[in-house]
Amino acid sequence: MDQKIEDFAGYQLSVVSHFIHNQHNRYLADYGVTRAQAKALYLLAKHGDLTQSDLQKRLYIQASTMNGIVESLLKNMLIKKDASEADRRTKVISLTNKGKKLEKDLANEIKRVEKQLLTGFSEEEKSMLINWLKLMKQNLQAMTDDVSSQAVKKEGNTHETK
Repeated sequence: MDQKIEDFAGYQLSVVSHFIHNQHNRYLADYGVTRAQAKALYLLAKHGDLTQSDLQKRLYIQASTMNGIVESLLKNMLIKKDASEADRRTKVISLTNKGKKLEKDLANEIKRVEKQLLTGFSEEEKSMLINWLKLMKQNLQAMTDDVSSQAVKKEGNTHETK
């Protein structure tokens, strides 16, 4: 292989992601929340009340991980969990006033990191970068979907031969 690892897009994205996570972890520690908890607060602020399963899907995490996040946020009184008016068995999660304030503070910190990240880029370059990253995400999601559908087909074929 003649190409150096530094010339691979995935490698560069991984390095940039590492730096972003380090910056986020630095300020999140000051607020006493994890990155996953901060993402949950952001999604609740952006979308309003969500069921736990909706929040889990938007975070791309497992149910067991979601349970831990919810428990921590409840313990710190950043969210509340109430029965849905439509279906009393379904629990709806919403931000408390304390959670809303913290989410605003965290959003300001994220904007600060984002500003530093994109220093030197024109508005057009920023827009292009975001579009390219979205396309990369779609490409990888399609790859994941292909693998999942192949596994289902294999599983289906296995059952047919029994």
